[in-house]
Amino acid sequence: MVAKLKRTGIVELRLAAGPVPHYREIVKLSGPILAVLVQEFGTKEVIKRFSDPLWLNCFACAVGFEWQFSGLTTVPLKAAKEALEKENLGLKIVGGKGRESKAVQQIPRVADELGLRERQVKQLEEASKLTCKVDTCELQDNHQLYFHVMLLDEKGNFTTINQKLSVEQGTVRRFHWIPNPKQFVEEPYQALVGKEQKAVLNLTSKESKECRKTILDLVRDEQPEKLERTLITLDRKRAQTTLLRFTGFRLVKLPYWLEIPKKLNLEALRIARELRPEKFRNLLLIRGMGPATLRGLAYISDLIYGTKSSFRDPIRYTFAFGTKANRPYPVQKKAMREVADILKQAVEEARLGKPEKLKAIRRLKRFLG
Repeated sequence: MVAKLKRTGIVELRLAAGPVPHYREIVKLSGPILAVLVQEFGTKEVIKRFSDPLWLNCFACAVGFEWQFSGLTTVPLKAAKEALEKENLGLKIVGGKGRESKAVQQIPRVADELGLRERQVKQLEEASKLTCKVDTCELQDNHQLYFHVMLLDEKGNFTTINQKLSVEQGTVRRFHWIPNPKQFVEEPYQALVGKEQKAVLNLTSKESKECRKTILDLVRDEQPEKLERTLITLDRKRAQTTLLRFTGFRLVKLPYWLEIPKKLNLEALRIARELRPEKFRNLLLIRGMGPATLRGLAYISDLIYGTKSSFRDPIRYTFAFGTKANRPYPVQKKAMREVADILKQAVEEARLGKPEKLKAIRRLKRFLG
C-alpha cells in the first residue's frame, strides 16, 4: 500500500553561511537527547520522528538554529551523526554534505557495527542510490542535491533526508522520505519543505503513472538512436506550446531547466534496452540515466503517445537556547552543556535501574501544557 503525501505547510529555507560558534555544544547536547529518545521510545520511533520535517525543525531549534535557514538541516544532523558515533544506541547516521554525501560508501562499516545481515546491507545501499536518483531525476526543480543522509538502526529500519539547493535562487528544498518505503518511485515522501515553484517535472506523482509505464516500454522496445531522432525532430515551438498546455499553469515559456533536451544518453539507453527493466526503479539505477535523458523520454511519452506527466510541485510543509544569529537571543552555551550533562546522567541512571531522574524530566511536560 502506497502512503499518501502529507501536506504539513510551506516554508522557504534560505542559504546560510558562516561558522557555528556553538557546534561543540550541539554535539554534546544531541547525544543525551537521542539517548533519552531511544531509551523512552526505541530506535524505530526515533527514525520516524526524523522523517517528520516539523520535528526536525524543533530539534534544530532546541540546539540553537533558526528555523528558516538551510543550516538547520545540515549542522544538527552532522552533530547528531558525531554524537551517535560516541554512543552505543543501536542507531547510526550515514552520509552528509559534499564528499560525505556518499552514504552508500559508509553503509558497510556502519552496518557491521549494527550487526546487519548482507541482504540488509544491499537493500540499504540500493535505497541510498534510489532516493538520490528519485530526488534528482524524477523530481526536476532547478535545485541540485548536495546533502544526503540516512538514519539506520540495528533492525534495518531507515529513513532518508535529502536537501537540494539553488545558488541562483538562494533557496534549498528538503525531502523527508517515508521510513522503510515499500516502493520508491511514486509519492515516496513523508513531507517536503521548501518554496513552492510554479512548475516542476514531477514523475513521482500518481498522475505520472502512465508516463512511467510508457517510458519503460520505450526503452525496452525502441532503438536509442530512434528515440533521439524523435526528440530532435519534434517541432520545438509546437512542442513547447503543447507542453505549456499540459502543465496546467499560465506560463509564457517553460523554465530553462524544463526545456526539451537537445540529446539523450545513448549508452544508458542501450544498457536499458539490453537489460529490459520491468520496474521504473531499475531504470533509475542504470548508470547515466540522468535528468535530461529521463526528461526527454517523458516528453516523448507525453507529446507523441499522449501519456501525461505531472508538472505540479509536491512541496508541502521555540527556541530553547537561542540561535547563532542572536535572534530571539544569543546562544547560551553554558546552559546547553548543563542540560546535556543532566540528560546524560538521567539515561545512565535509568540503565542502572534508577529511573527516577528520567521520570522527573518526563513529568516536566505537565508544566509546559
